[in-house]
Order: sequence, then C-alpha cells, then structure tokens
Amino acid sequence: MQPIKKSFFLVIDGIDGCGKTTQCKLLKEYLNNIGLNILLTKEPGGTKTGTILRNILISTDYDIEPNTELLLYSADRLEHQKKIIIPGLNSGKTIICDRFISSTYAYQIFARGLEKSFLQYLEQHTVFKWPDLTIIIDLPVEIALERALKRLKDQNCENSEGKFEKNGIDFYKKVREGFLWYSKNYKNVKVINGDRDIDSLFKEIKSIVNEKLCL
Repeated sequence: MQPIKKSFFLVIDGIDGCGKTTQCKLLKEYLNNIGLNILLTKEPGGTKTGTILRNILISTDYDIEPNTELLLYSADRLEHQKKIIIPGLNSGKTIICDRFISSTYAYQIFARGLEKSFLQYLEQHTVFKWPDLTIIIDLPVEIALERALKRLKDQNCENSEGKFEKNGIDFYKKVREGFLWYSKNYKNVKVINGDRDIDSLFKEIKSIVNEKLCL
C-alpha cells in the first residue's frame, strides 16, 4: 500500500443548497477518525479579517458594487492563503475548504457578468497554493434554490446571509454554468451529482477522497 499523502488541500464547492457544508463536516469527521490531522475552513470567513468581510459580502444590509464585491472576495482569499492555507499545509495538515475561487468564477464572473481577465489577474496575486482536489456538487437550480431559501428561513438568517439567494432562478442558472465552466478549465476538479440523499452523496465523496489520499 502506498503511504498516505500529507499536506493535502481539498475544496468542496457548489451552488447554494447543494449540501457542501454538510459534506465538509462529514468528511472532516471521517478523516479525523482514521488519524489524519484535519483543518476545516471556509471562504469567505476563514480568518479574523475574513469574518468581517463575510458579514459585508453575504448580508443584505450592504449594497456594494460588483467589482468591489470581487475585490473583497480576493482580499479574503489572500488573507486565507497567507494565514491559514499555507501555514496549515506546511505543518502537515489536510485542509478541507468550504468554497474557493471556483465560487468566485461562478458568482462574480458568470452570474454578475464581470470580466474573467480581472479575476485571472487577481488570482495571480492571491492564490499561491491551488487545491489538490476540488469536488463540485452539481444540482438542478430549482432544487438548490428551494433548499437554500428553506435553510435561510429555518435559521432566521434571510437578511444576514441571504444576499445571493434573493437574485432568483436566472441568476443561479448562471452560477451553475460558472461552476461547470470552472470544472472544464481548471485542474483537479471533479463534478458529482448532488440530487440524492446525504449518505449516498457522502459515499461517493469518500470514495473520491480515499483514492486521492491513497487510503
């Protein structure tokens, strides 16, 4: 058997409502139980500065220009890379990240209609370690948005976290298009079907990760 890989950077991403946050938590628990040193983080909000930026970026209380939004996401990513991702990998951790630059392409470039070249320029100065694996959970837009809106209502956070969900179906069709574009244009990306129960979805994610980590 090959030795287990160390310092692995994994991203789970996808449209709001796809179940990625639940899968991140399940994967952390599974990998911890088999002895790996796991760091679970997220974008935006993986650092102290990022938490402040996250509140601005996802709250309906702030009306900011699309390019400002893109710059704030990039600032969050730079802080995250320098203070969490790179130090974590250097110390031998396996990092699970809930969202990454794949989301920025989906939401800001495809759905907001900003220039790809702008983000491609920014990524040269903010991304110093790319994921060893990105899993994108794909889901029909109608199902995803229904789930996302239900979560916001159940958790009573429609104003504090519901900025993007208020944009509706057409916006999310562009978001989904962006994720699929990213999967075809960036390395180490796997798209899986999210239209199923939590356990079935986790079984496939676990299989993909086991193969990558030589478990």
